[in-house]
Amino acid sequence: MERIHVNPSELKDARSIGYNHGIVTNGTFYMAGQVAMNSDGEIVGDDIETQARTAYENVGILLDAIGKGFSDIAKVTTHIVDPHERYYDGYKEVYWETFDEPYPCHTVLGVHQLAHEEYLVEIEVEVPLSDDDVAAIEPDGDEIVRVS
Repeated sequence: MERIHVNPSELKDARSIGYNHGIVTNGTFYMAGQVAMNSDGEIVGDDIETQARTAYENVGILLDAIGKGFSDIAKVTTHIVDPHERYYDGYKEVYWETFDEPYPCHTVLGVHQLAHEEYLVEIEVEVPLSDDDVAAIEPDGDEIVRVS
């Protein structure tokens, strides 16, 4: 089974710590959770709105790398620290700015803490791809790699 590993240079190098930002396999694009981290590994923002916006910008970078956009997303999973306070007050505003109808499926999970104590939100998405979509993804040997 062929897999395509997607690791845009605009994001922190995930391979150096043991994972890929995105993988295409079996007609689906799967994404590792995206947080408010810039390419230098620095956390961006200390409030949910800023962190959600940065996390969605990172999602957009990954989508762009495979020629897709937010309207192509079928499922969003969002992990929020203390969602009772932060979901409607900050996160939801960014969600509404990001998506239009028809909306993707969306699961919100409350968590005690994420991988770093300063992260407030982590977002992952799934995108279905046609055979033509997969064929159009051009490997470059570094950021986008086909693996058999």
